[in-house]
Amino acid sequence: MKDGLGPRVPVPNVSGSAERDGAAAPALDVTVRDAEGNAVASAKTDVNGSYVLAAPAGTWEVRIKGRLPGDFDSFTRDLVVASPGERVAIEAMDIFAYGAGLGAPSDSTTLAPPTHGRPATFRWSLPARALSSARAQLFDSTGAAVWYSPKSADSSATWDGTENQGGAAGSPAPAGAYMWRVKFEFPDTSAARTATRRVTLQ
Repeated sequence: MKDGLGPRVPVPNVSGSAERDGAAAPALDVTVRDAEGNAVASAKTDVNGSYVLAAPAGTWEVRIKGRLPGDFDSFTRDLVVASPGERVAIEAMDIFAYGAGLGAPSDSTTLAPPTHGRPATFRWSLPARALSSARAQLFDSTGAAVWYSPKSADSSATWDGTENQGGAAGSPAPAGAYMWRVKFEFPDTSAARTATRRVTLQ
């Protein structure tokens, strides 16, 4: 936008900080995204782990991307900007995974298509912090969701090969390449995700 004085620069109205096991986490990418994952604003954390950015009115997700071994791949929190220019302060977000990670299957594993009598088992380690739930998530090679396990506090889930996400829900997943990860949800409504691993059904 322009007025008589030249370009108008958006005023930063969202602020927060990133931590890693209680210490400031600098140089992390911070993004405000819509429900489809499209970025509407982005920034990097400074030497103190702080960030500021400008977000329009709406309902968004703030996403911080992990950078070091031992980090979650990403950590998110919902954000609502009720009116244009409203100032919103986000609680500190801890990118450290506290031991959470994927177990089996390992990356690039090939599995026979799972069935009710011979299901596939996904295993992971839980973070050493209070959590509300964990669930395995499986995606096809285009990134479309195929199957989510039920939310629970368990560290494993079995899958009988039936899709329960998207237009093919209720049908057996075809042979092909897939990616899986685990999403953790916490009592403060924040969430974290592991990096994905590849698995092939053949």
